[in-house]
Amino acid sequence: MKYSEILGQSLRAEFEQNATTLKVPKNAQIISVGDRINDIPFLVSGTIRVYAESYESGKEVLLYYLESGETCFMSIIAGMGDQISKVSAVTETDCELHSLPNLKVKEWQLAYSEWNGFILGLMVKNYTNTIKTIEELSFLNIELRLINYLQKHQTTDGVTEVVKTHQQIAKDLGTSREVITRVLKKIQFDEKNILVFK
Repeated sequence: MKYSEILGQSLRAEFEQNATTLKVPKNAQIISVGDRINDIPFLVSGTIRVYAESYESGKEVLLYYLESGETCFMSIIAGMGDQISKVSAVTETDCELHSLPNLKVKEWQLAYSEWNGFILGLMVKNYTNTIKTIEELSFLNIELRLINYLQKHQTTDGVTEVVKTHQQIAKDLGTSREVITRVLKKIQFDEKNILVFK
């Protein structure tokens, strides 16, 4: 469910009064591990990549993408508990977003049942996606993980179109570019997917 769909008249007026609209270019870092969360991003348009990273190994693992109408539940969790962020987020495309003070997100959970329901539903959805990512990392080999990743980019006519380099895909899956290149060649040879890279 998109946040704009649950805003009643009173809550919409409060939202518009308290939110700041921002235009953020592609490849902009909007949250980093260790940041204090004072404002929560609500995405109007574009795509944001949310990922975990290790400073020791330099590896990154994609957790989920934010699409239009969504917000980052990891930011909400950090904000609600007055904790620093455990994840990072970067814009995949040019984005427009509403930045809402964390205090308002907390206030509205008590004041508006529809807002509370939206936040809880969002947390359940993204918690489920995060658990799926952990399961894939723990139990699936890289070929199956890559196939699952590519299927998420499949169009209605069955073509898998990924506008990313092999290095970017490797970062999403927490492996090396060489491994991705090797496995992609194998998948193409087996004709499991049709790949279009730009």
